Amino acid sequence: MSQIDLSIIVVTYKEGLDILKDCFDSVLKSENVNFELIISDNGASDATRGLLGSYDNSTYLRNKNNLGFSAAVNRGISIARGRYILLLNPDTRFSSDVLAKMITHLDDDATVGIASCVIEYPDKSLQASIRRFPQLTDQLFVMFKIPHFIKQNKIIDRYMMRDTDPHRTQDVNSIMGAFMFIRREVIEQIGYLDERYFIWFEEVDYCKMVHDKGWKIRHYADVQVMHYKGHMFDKIGTVQKQKWIRQSMRKYMRKHEGQFAWFVLWFLSPLFIALGYLAAFIKKDEK
Repeated sequence: MSQIDLSIIVVTYKEGLDILKDCFDSVLKSENVNFELIISDNGASDATRGLLGSYDNSTYLRNKNNLGFSAAVNRGISIARGRYILLLNPDTRFSSDVLAKMITHLDDDATVGIASCVIEYPDKSLQASIRRFPQLTDQLFVMFKIPHFIKQNKIIDRYMMRDTDPHRTQDVNSIMGAFMFIRREVIEQIGYLDERYFIWFEEVDYCKMVHDKGWKIRHYADVQVMHYKGHMFDKIGTVQKQKWIRQSMRKYMRKHEGQFAWFVLWFLSPLFIALGYLAAFIKKDEK
């Protein structure tokens, strides 16, 4: 199997044709990089499937059902030929030099196992794409919706890395999975993503495993990617999203923070469920 620079894996679900076309056009316009595009489809419409199967230099994997993000990514990794793997959300766009810049950065420093860049909204405002590893305290704050009422607090500020400058290239704990470069040697050492995560926390879990093996997780500030963020999840109800978040959070805590952290989150689950329904009601009322 001949090796190339980059294997780009895009997991699709129920995105609109315009969103997907913008993403794939960005990929295909990329310059000075030898890449392949692998599309792992978790449930696109018939019209979308026609689009997905029409791109040159691409491999289309139609999953029989919605496998979740990790399992769909792993199907792509299993056939990838690149020196680097890029996990790319379908609601992203970037300029033609972005992929080449990232590969140059990674070629220049072999200690970097995972990398990303500045992630922006369409209006150029910054997305919170770098974080420290989750701890029980900050995740309780998240589940109790405290950041919705108290915007500035030390616990969440620390977790969200608000004490650092996102416009500075730096090593971090974890990065957003919307645009995530992984070195092939990392996959050969660590393995694939943990498929016990259906959605959410899978990229944090992988960053944690990679970090614990001594690799660096790097945020490059001289590269920018536009991300709509949440475009796919807008089609999923708030209650279902909250359920997936709770499940993935407990799995992460049990794996990396221990049984006590898992038990606390499990014990408080009924309260978190009630808060999830309240959030759904408020969101519906706002519409």
